[in-house]
Amino acid sequence: MKVLKFGGTSIENREKLQSVLSILKGALEGGKAVVVVSAIRKVTDHLLEAAQLAAVGDEEYRTRLEEIERLHTRLAVVLLKDAFRCDTEAVIREGIKELRDILHGVELLRELSDKTSALVMSFGERFSASLISAYLASEGIDAHYVDGRDIIVTDDRYCDARVDMKASAKQIRKQLAAMAGVPVVTGYIGAAPDGSVTTLGRGGSDYTASIIGATLGAEEIQIWTDVDGFYSADPKRVRDARVLPYISYAEATELSHAGAKVLHPYAVGPAMKEGIPISVRNTLNPASPGTMIGGEVPASAAGEPRPVTGLSSISTIVLINLSGSGMVGVPGIASRLFSCMARHMINIIFISQASSEHSISFAIQARQAPRARKLLEEEFSEELKARQIESLSLRKHICMIGVVGNRMSGHPGVSAQLFETLGKNGINVIAVAQGANEMNISFVTDADDEDKALNCIHESFFLSMRKVHVFIVGTGTIAKSLVGQIRDHASSLRSHKNLDIVTSGMANTRSMALNPQGIELASWENELQPRQDGGTIGEYIEKILKLNLHNTIVVDCTASQAVAEAYPQLLESSISVVTANKLGMAGSWELYETILGALQRSNARFLYETNVGAGLPIINTLNDLRSSGDSILKIEGVLSGTLSYIFNELRKGGSFSSIVRKAKDAGYTEPDPREDLSGADFARKMLILGRELGYKLEYSDIECENLVPESLQGDMGVDEFMEKLTVVDTDYERMMQEAGAKGMTLAYAGEISEGKARIGVKMLPLANPVATLNGTENLVVFTTERYCDTPLVVKGPGAGGEVTAGGVFADILRIASYLV
Repeated sequence: MKVLKFGGTSIENREKLQSVLSILKGALEGGKAVVVVSAIRKVTDHLLEAAQLAAVGDEEYRTRLEEIERLHTRLAVVLLKDAFRCDTEAVIREGIKELRDILHGVELLRELSDKTSALVMSFGERFSASLISAYLASEGIDAHYVDGRDIIVTDDRYCDARVDMKASAKQIRKQLAAMAGVPVVTGYIGAAPDGSVTTLGRGGSDYTASIIGATLGAEEIQIWTDVDGFYSADPKRVRDARVLPYISYAEATELSHAGAKVLHPYAVGPAMKEGIPISVRNTLNPASPGTMIGGEVPASAAGEPRPVTGLSSISTIVLINLSGSGMVGVPGIASRLFSCMARHMINIIFISQASSEHSISFAIQARQAPRARKLLEEEFSEELKARQIESLSLRKHICMIGVVGNRMSGHPGVSAQLFETLGKNGINVIAVAQGANEMNISFVTDADDEDKALNCIHESFFLSMRKVHVFIVGTGTIAKSLVGQIRDHASSLRSHKNLDIVTSGMANTRSMALNPQGIELASWENELQPRQDGGTIGEYIEKILKLNLHNTIVVDCTASQAVAEAYPQLLESSISVVTANKLGMAGSWELYETILGALQRSNARFLYETNVGAGLPIINTLNDLRSSGDSILKIEGVLSGTLSYIFNELRKGGSFSSIVRKAKDAGYTEPDPREDLSGADFARKMLILGRELGYKLEYSDIECENLVPESLQGDMGVDEFMEKLTVVDTDYERMMQEAGAKGMTLAYAGEISEGKARIGVKMLPLANPVATLNGTENLVVFTTERYCDTPLVVKGPGAGGEVTAGGVFADILRIASYLV
């Protein structure tokens, strides 16, 4: 014999009821069956709303009753014929008439008691069971309506009753054991000893089915719903959640109590006591095996063993904290607190107490919080007056997340992995509780972080493939190259690194594209939509913060001061930053310190390798040297691809002005070459390196030789400037001859030593590494205590969109390896 429970979403229309009929026929082929039904979807909510409206004198409750009547009558018309339909419609009319009378009384009295609420809500199951029993009978199945009030005996806690198992078992055997055909039982409802209607709490039909199955010794209890089973997490919140083929009774209980809505928290107990398996199945996908709940997981169903089985969460809770020095070492405080809550039927979901006994925190449903606070103020009024208890506070807008698994017990590192993952994503843990059986770690965090926490924990424990969400600022040359590199290497990263780089946002001052699941990189320009927010970086950041995705990196491919000034806000929000924009680390000392301060207070990462040498590992090399205890004596080098090219060509012969023109035509300079010849960009790079060495430097502290002749620094067009630049050709020809005569060469190079930074034209020996540069190559020479006789040289391409984008991509991957 099997017990089949069908939830409200499984019976809401003709198509779904046809699936119910097919499922039941299959079950009957193997023996007898008992059917337990919930109210049709949303009907219980509508009944309660009608009662609440009546209690405040709002006649809108009559409209709600008419809607409920139409819903059931319409279903009776499409399902039933002749006598079956007439009889069922009569039952519905009579029930609605009774409901009108009850609610009219509520309207007159302006009072809605729990007893009346339970009576009103019971009609949902009574209507659905009448409909379904008639439908099954009309389809040739010997089905009989059974009222749950006749078989489930409870106490008088009307809206959340406790079941008298012994008395209920006696009634179940008496009513159902010898009944021919298929009993169709109203779930959710029972009766107090005086016959008053009671309910078993939301989802209580699962509990009804489990009680019946345990009493009658069923071979299986089937819970038919609208999902394929228990998931590793709520699939509405975690897209990568997966169906769990098998979980233990204990795991199902923990997950249900911690917020998983698939099964009533009490439904496991009766079945577990009798060793009866419970299967959770999908009415709309009956071929799916669903989730089997039983004892230890069989070896064949175990698959890859994981310490964590599933995650669940509860959103609508309030955390109450009782604290005070007068609680320390005082026996009975906890006893009084929890006894007070128990006497007034306030269910405690979560408990955490400091070992110092200075505070006790516990979570309850938000709707019970005002009453709980009032009761505790009364209970501890003397202690509050005497300041023995200093604080009784409520914290709202929070959620509780439960991490559950049999294999967590005795498995070192689960807690470390959990809290490390949360910390890296900037998720603050307010309170923690763990049972001695080590099966459940529950913690409380801000409600805004619920989805983010669930996703990052799920990814950490369940997925080999890890996601990093990238938001790009700017759509210029570097950004375009970066998008191409991410697109071209996506498959390789997934297969070799188990890493999925998801480009979730792109924006410039005119347009924006946002998609948490990822922008299509093959056609990203088509996804950009005109911005309505004025094009500010602040609006883009607000959208990123609102999405609140885990493992988020913002990538700055602009040269915008406003974007650089946004770095502290991003870092403070635990969002990592990769930047090719020098205006942050080479900005004012105040901004520089603000960025570093935000970084120190955050678990986010901030990488800016491309600020100095495009794709060259200059900053990383410098930091590795210092971290390993080496002392940097001097840094020299060429950090301008444009100026490197000009002086490399000058060695080969030719006039200075013609080489500059050639560089401009090749695209090596800015549209106005004076921006390169001024040395400003080189100076910013030297400023960054100086600050990396610990020197407190401003841009004005960098001694920088401007290669634009003073006579040409006035207001003139680019073409005029290029024509007049020939005035310096003779000077450079002379300097090159002087250098050659001494066996030396000219270079525009920089040097940092003893807290000073200088950039300018230098005469260097031909043996100097700078003399070996070609094209637009950059070079940095580190002279340190370890690398004194033979300095350490970093040399390579120092400019270009592809090279710079490659450096940015490398920084993204460095942060990704930290986050995941």
